[in-house]
Amino acid sequence: MAVIYQKYRPSTFHDVTGQEHVITTIQNQFGSGSLAHAYLFTGPRGVGKTTTARLLAKIVNCTSAVENEPCNTCEACISIVSGQALDVYEIDAASHTDVENVRENIIKSVRFAPNILNKKVYIIDEVHMLSTSSFNALLKTLEEPPSHAMFILATTEIHKVPETIISRCQRFDFKRISHDAMIARLEMIAKEEGIKVESNVFVQIAKYSGGCARDAESLLGQVFALGEKEITLEIASLVLPTTNAVVVDDFIESLLKKDVSQTITKLNDYLDQGMDLIQFVDDVISRLRDYLLELISGKRTDLISHDVRFAIEKLLEARNSARGDFIPQLPIELAIVDVCSVTLPNTNTQKVDFKPQGVAFVQSVVEVELVQSLENTDSVVTVPEGLEIEEKVFGTIPVLSIDEVRNKWPQVYEQLKDCNGSLPLLMNSCEVSEMTGNQVELAFEYDLHVQAVNKEKNRLLIEKVLERVLGKTVRIRAVKSKKTPDKSVLELAK
Repeated sequence: MAVIYQKYRPSTFHDVTGQEHVITTIQNQFGSGSLAHAYLFTGPRGVGKTTTARLLAKIVNCTSAVENEPCNTCEACISIVSGQALDVYEIDAASHTDVENVRENIIKSVRFAPNILNKKVYIIDEVHMLSTSSFNALLKTLEEPPSHAMFILATTEIHKVPETIISRCQRFDFKRISHDAMIARLEMIAKEEGIKVESNVFVQIAKYSGGCARDAESLLGQVFALGEKEITLEIASLVLPTTNAVVVDDFIESLLKKDVSQTITKLNDYLDQGMDLIQFVDDVISRLRDYLLELISGKRTDLISHDVRFAIEKLLEARNSARGDFIPQLPIELAIVDVCSVTLPNTNTQKVDFKPQGVAFVQSVVEVELVQSLENTDSVVTVPEGLEIEEKVFGTIPVLSIDEVRNKWPQVYEQLKDCNGSLPLLMNSCEVSEMTGNQVELAFEYDLHVQAVNKEKNRLLIEKVLERVLGKTVRIRAVKSKKTPDKSVLELAK
């Protein structure tokens, strides 16, 4: 059987999947005679950049184009498809980085008229790999190309392409192919091959491919190679990566229960069974993201959003270094330890609990981020109706007792939860330490907390809530607690 992704490489623009924004524009330009002399295709690998470049090379040389599509039957189309067209140059910049190759293969040859075709087309793949001197040599040609030449540059790393090059090309950004579009394409290929495939197989392949058509079609080809005329998910699992939803959910359950031993044991068991590490971590992160979105939308209430978010952050960090480590799973194991070692702030708890586990006591990075988020002037604070934050001129008010404020503090906390997701966590760790006239003094253990609460937008919000609960206008002031730190904390700080 022929390699699937080669056999089903699009032969017309209509066959290209998931890049309608690019295809429509190019076809319209061709139809109106306004094609550019240089194009820059950028985007992830395996999404159709080189394929579209070849289609563009075909249509500008096709002698019988119909409805802005190459005919695929004329001599020009056939020679380009077979790779025998002398006037279409495909250059891999990764292996032709030096300036001499650019001069020999492009600059010198571009001056001469095409041998047979209407246009000379230069397709430079992975163009970001060219050296600085090569880019400089190419620049002049891009600025003043002969009318018989067209350049199509392709790259997966647009940030490495000089602005001088980008500005002289018409740029198109290719996207990862959507889940539904990928499944539709796989179903079409299976139908053409006359093989009945269970729908769940397409779903899993689309998931594993990450929006890359080449990867998806390669996996489908491996499934077809099993030789079955009817393929179930059980059969396909013989060649598909072994990660599945049950294993992922089982792993996440242990992770969020903070069972570090069981979670690491499961990870290594999965790897011993042949599971791909990066694919597994990607699936775990994807599933955690689903959980987070369900929590945000209120569809799920059995998990703590801070725990889920922190787990995603640590696993993302670890994933980036997992392949390069001498023990590939070590960064993931360390991330598991981090997630399981820290009890993150939760609006249902009475105090933020941090467990340093044998290292010098420091404030948690998560706690610092919490304070920073409160200080961010661009952050959105949701305020219930009738509780707008506004500047207020305080007049003479009846004196409150400190006991009255302390007794009603739980109500203040509850109302703050409706206004702001993070501020109540800080307020739970404070003490109403003093009452002078209309001013309430709130004592905090850490300077970061003091600074956050004294920020004007946070202070005004708390004062407004206090007024609502107490029925009287008050001011607040956050101060550093004068209490002696707990002995256990002092021991950890040594």
